[in-house]
Amino acid sequence: MFNINDYEYDTKHNYLEIAGEAMIFHCHHYLTNLQRTILDAEYIDSRPFIIGSAADAIYNQLSNLCTGLDVDESKEMAQDIYKVFGYGLINLSSMDENGITLTSTKSIFSKTWQLKFGKSEKPVDYYTTGFLAAAYAVIYKKELKDVNAVQTTCMACDDDINTHVITFENGNFSTYPKKQPTVFNEVEKVSLNWEHEEAVTNAFLGAHATMVGNEEGFINAFGVYLVRNQSDFVNRLQFEFIKAMTEVAGEYGVTLGGELLLEAGHACGFFTYGGIMTSAEWEGAVKPYLKTKEDWIKGLAALVNTMGWGYHTAVELSEQKAVFRNYNDFEDLSYVRMYGKSEYPIHWANSGGFTGLMQLVYNTDIVNGERIETEEGFREMRRAKVGYKTDMTKSISCGDDYLEVIVYL
Repeated sequence: MFNINDYEYDTKHNYLEIAGEAMIFHCHHYLTNLQRTILDAEYIDSRPFIIGSAADAIYNQLSNLCTGLDVDESKEMAQDIYKVFGYGLINLSSMDENGITLTSTKSIFSKTWQLKFGKSEKPVDYYTTGFLAAAYAVIYKKELKDVNAVQTTCMACDDDINTHVITFENGNFSTYPKKQPTVFNEVEKVSLNWEHEEAVTNAFLGAHATMVGNEEGFINAFGVYLVRNQSDFVNRLQFEFIKAMTEVAGEYGVTLGGELLLEAGHACGFFTYGGIMTSAEWEGAVKPYLKTKEDWIKGLAALVNTMGWGYHTAVELSEQKAVFRNYNDFEDLSYVRMYGKSEYPIHWANSGGFTGLMQLVYNTDIVNGERIETEEGFREMRRAKVGYKTDMTKSISCGDDYLEVIVYL
């Protein structure tokens, strides 16, 4: 029923929207690191906003996708996008007016949590809990605030199955006001200034249509598991985390929370970019154009400009210092849609990713074919005596024309 080819990638703004929701790719390394970062702060109650962030974005998207569909067709639509977007497999046939007790053996969050961290003491598939709450509310015309959603068993806890219970009683997760439409900053871009940019970007422009869930509902690409996120889901996790940290620690909560979120971005830069730059796709479509380490960074930027994250470019680039920009970056646009103007820069995933990329290209031997995208390799990189520092200097949500990050020794 759902066909990803019905949605065209916006090459002007490096943006993909599906049924009212901006869509981006993230890898399992970033998503699991981000979620564990939030959960490790046990002094805040994060469960309501993790589930609520998923439920809000999915409710908006499914409301649009299911317009004009009957109950059975709506169930099929929800199952389809869950699989196509790379989250695994769900079966909603038993859902009725009272809710659903759903069991599943295909869950990207439970699967990859165990791959990275081993056994969890508590269930971790908050996304699916929020997804099911939203699907139930849309299909049976309930309000999200009246839905109760909980995960009772989890494969990450060594259970045989994941179990989620959705009922129409005592809402138990966060809900949010309606957000504003996306507004792009129509400013002149400083280009990547690399002669092979167009060739690399064109080679991967079809990625949003070809990178879809397989028979198990997973997207295996670039040596990682990819997930097509609703951008506002994953970004709201960051924003609500910072909000909760400031409630605990005042202004210092922004600094402390930001450092923790940057670390998740470093993991993305290391694992995702490391996987990309040692993949068969990179070997065939990008590596023939690479002569210098700077080419590796520009080649990576040209590729990820097809992932819905905005337009990445480097206005200064050397081993000692880089100045990166992102026009219409996904974090800033999310913040403006949901909260309006910010008092501090909003781009932890971007900044952490840029910093991880510099470490990867200049402080490892990846350009000579060394595969270093391992947990121990990441720890070694983060312990390196020669480490890059990160300054976030401009942010669209603060009123600037673009995101800007300086990464330097």
